[in-house]
Amino acid sequence: MAVYRCRVCGYIFDEEKEGKSIRDIDVCPRCKQPDDRFELVEDDSSEMVEAQQN
Repeated sequence: MAVYRCRVCGYIFDEEKEGKSIRDIDVCPRCKQPDDRFELVEDDSSEMVEAQQN
């Protein structure tokens, strides 16, 4: 599951929490912009874990 952010309003769409895929929506639930305004949020939690181990 992935996490996406709307580039217009900053809304976070977490597929796991929402229970559906980003492909299942047509517009941002907050600002109603088209779904192509969403960008994949990179998961940097693995980088944080590595930094804590060093």
